[in-house]
Amino acid sequence: MSSSIRKWKTSESAELLRTRVFKVTEHEASLDEKSGKFVVLNMPDWINIIAETEEGEVIVIYQYRHGLDSITLEIPGGVMDKGEDPLESAKRELLEETGYESTEWKKLGVTAVNPAIANNHTHLFYAGKCKIVGEQDLDEHEDIEVKLLAREEFFDKIRNGEITHSLILAAVCYWKLADS
Repeated sequence: MSSSIRKWKTSESAELLRTRVFKVTEHEASLDEKSGKFVVLNMPDWINIIAETEEGEVIVIYQYRHGLDSITLEIPGGVMDKGEDPLESAKRELLEETGYESTEWKKLGVTAVNPAIANNHTHLFYAGKCKIVGEQDLDEHEDIEVKLLAREEFFDKIRNGEITHSLILAAVCYWKLADS
């Protein structure tokens, strides 16, 4: 499928804010007679992992999220280190957040986080046959509780709105498509 839509041309960029997680820039861009200023969140890529134990239980985590000011139910994941391979990042994040390792890895896909304002992607993985091999090794700003759910209980938590994180729902979509 092709499109006649053309890319806008950026004439100026200015950094508005830099944090430990992202940088905000403003771009002046034009296309023919149209022009405007657009804000972009510059962030590293992320990882999300649907992980199952040898018994087929889905590994989930509870953690506080400042944006929603609430505790959310999610799957393991996190920020990729600069220059890090996505699979190596997934293995590292799974081990750090949960203490589990996997012998069965499958890349499910890649999704744009929010292309309207952000320039990063989330790499989605499946990790099967996970075994607990150690303790969590959390970052100073993480407080994570690990739980195991039967697969159907995991899907029920999506159906009843307990899991609402869009990137996790995207991972589940890719996972289900891989099984079909």
